[in-house]
Amino acid sequence: MLEGSVFNVSVGINHEGYTGEQVRISILDDDQEVASEMVTLGAAGVTRRYEIELTPERPQSIVYDLEVELRSDEIITENNVYQFLVDNSEKAPLDILYIEGHPRNEYKFIRRAVEDDKSVRLATYLQTGPEKYYRQGINTPTELSGGFPRSKEELYQYEALILGDIEEGFFNTDQLQMIQEFVAERGGGFLISGMIDEEFMGTPVEDLLPVTLVEESFLPSHLRGGIRRGSHPTGEPFFPRLTNNGEFSPLLRLSSDDVENGMRWRQLPELQGVFVTGRIKSGATVLMEHPLLQYQNQALPVLTTQRYGSGRSVALTTASTWRWQMMMEAADQSHETLWKQLLRWLAVDAPERVTVEFDREFYNVGDEVNVTATVLDMDYEPDNDATLWMQVNAPLDVVLDQSMEWDIEEDGVYRSSFLVEEEGVYDLLVDVASAAGEGRSGESEKRVPFVVTPSLREFNNAAMDAGLLGRVAELSGGTYFDLADIDQLTSAVEFTPNAYSEQVSLDLWDQPWLLALLLSLLSLDWTARRLKGLS
Repeated sequence: MLEGSVFNVSVGINHEGYTGEQVRISILDDDQEVASEMVTLGAAGVTRRYEIELTPERPQSIVYDLEVELRSDEIITENNVYQFLVDNSEKAPLDILYIEGHPRNEYKFIRRAVEDDKSVRLATYLQTGPEKYYRQGINTPTELSGGFPRSKEELYQYEALILGDIEEGFFNTDQLQMIQEFVAERGGGFLISGMIDEEFMGTPVEDLLPVTLVEESFLPSHLRGGIRRGSHPTGEPFFPRLTNNGEFSPLLRLSSDDVENGMRWRQLPELQGVFVTGRIKSGATVLMEHPLLQYQNQALPVLTTQRYGSGRSVALTTASTWRWQMMMEAADQSHETLWKQLLRWLAVDAPERVTVEFDREFYNVGDEVNVTATVLDMDYEPDNDATLWMQVNAPLDVVLDQSMEWDIEEDGVYRSSFLVEEEGVYDLLVDVASAAGEGRSGESEKRVPFVVTPSLREFNNAAMDAGLLGRVAELSGGTYFDLADIDQLTSAVEFTPNAYSEQVSLDLWDQPWLLALLLSLLSLDWTARRLKGLS
């Protein structure tokens, strides 16, 4: 999780015999309850999911206890508790490059919206006049000193790129191609805001947009002029309309409660001006649209997103979201919230050069942990020449060091495994030494926590499985009885021939042992009579 993030914990509950009853779901940090909700249980035997909003309260890895309230007649109580880990440790901020064509309110208010967000660094390059530029948010004096990056290595240090009302002529052909590769191959996020220069048509930038571009001369007269001319319908104020996807998108949530979220959206002031684009592309999603204006029988999209290659792209066809701050009370944080969510979403999925994955979400004592590390070189291509070393810090200060081996069947993928013998939070560090480590500080290693919890396997799905027992009985040639049918058991017990038994008939009168037994009994009787003087 990024610092200050709010997220939903999705809880799946299965039960038998409590349909329609209300239970309390609680999330505890140590012994302190940090979130809870009363829920109504659904049909028995069917897993039903519930959402609980949670915000980590300290910058570290936190193991939470999820508890479902015990019912008085529950037989098994152990499976009402579940542990999960949230990595809220401090992380390097997401680096976002913002290129702006001229000083405008949108630029100023976007910078203000994220200036206190430690999880995002907005490096901006603002054109203030002919051949005049202003840099803000830079890390070093040389960052962006030459303008827009001219190499992949320089551009790929960012997780996302924003273009704000910038002309196509600002970029050369190689840079336009590099922007497309930044999204498709590097996996970065791309946002274009406000007017979109028609000269982008036919360039790689048009390819990655979630909307199609249309020459202004092809538009009906009432749709020409874009957002620069207030006398046209496209320049008039409007209340944007959230689509069905937009209402439930995490990008546009102002409250976790649906009713309150809708109310807060209705309180936002109007936007002014929309840039007209063509139809949305296949696979794109419109989150916000114009309530009145249409082109080709489609409402003009205002905010549209899509996946593109390994990354994602966004088109925001208005330059007036600053009105959501300027025309609201100073204490209102709606504008800041929306832009923080948008920029985090844009950048957070951009892959790092070293990523680590586990084969399971959590482990129990005695389990084998399978670790997979993916390593990319400076151009974000798979690196098969790396040397990886893995260090695991266990809860009782036990340290494990071992190498990771390249998986010859997958480029850039390295694997290793080990056993866990204690409960608690483990800290795993993967260190990379090779050409892949020749980059910015911190790019040559990856630190990831994971949790080992008590085993609840024998308590999960602990109810009697009558169907399974019946199938076992049928396959083995037997019969399954419910308790209600137990009286039929005695009459059903009989000899059943099978491959391991044989039925044999013998005539007792023709058996030597029987003759010997009879002679012995006669001799015993004669002897007894002789001793008593009866014979």
